[in-house]
Amino acid sequence: MERGLSGCSDDITVLQNTVHKLEKNVESLQEKCLDMEGRMRRSNIRILNVAEESGACTPTSVSKLLKDTLNLDKDVLIDRSHRTLQAKRADGKPRAIIAKLHYYQDCVEILRRVRETGPLHYKGSTILIFPDYPPSVARARSAFNEVRKLLRGREGVRYGILHPAKLRITHNGTEKQFQDAAEAMTYVKNNIL
Repeated sequence: MERGLSGCSDDITVLQNTVHKLEKNVESLQEKCLDMEGRMRRSNIRILNVAEESGACTPTSVSKLLKDTLNLDKDVLIDRSHRTLQAKRADGKPRAIIAKLHYYQDCVEILRRVRETGPLHYKGSTILIFPDYPPSVARARSAFNEVRKLLRGREGVRYGILHPAKLRITHNGTEKQFQDAAEAMTYVKNNIL
């Protein structure tokens, strides 16, 4: 009986070590997959509030939309574009358009112009253009929205989101970075507000 228990104990120790190694491998593979998905989406943009009309999300029409709204000198070469795969929204808002730009430099230029220009208007509606992040990164970035609302317009405070999802706050010459929205909120309430 003692020999049997000793053997079972040894087996359990070996299995625990194996599980620990497998957990590390899975975590590493998940990080690699997220990195690969992020790199594949680098030259994608997400366009919101474009009416769902026939042909509104073809590469040609998206290129024309970008050229017209951002006053670009040349047409943007778009490899492919499509609506998001979610079901039609109950609130009647159109689904987002995802556009894969051929050149990464065009993507950077478009996002820069969007930041500088402000609200964009196309066919009577205000459209929004964002980078296209993987869902997990988008959720992590949006977790900081409440903190950013509190910081908006504050004198002497600079803030921004670093890739993939870190909030950097500079206040009175002190810079802090946060990966957790709750920690960032606590810091803002205790030190800035």
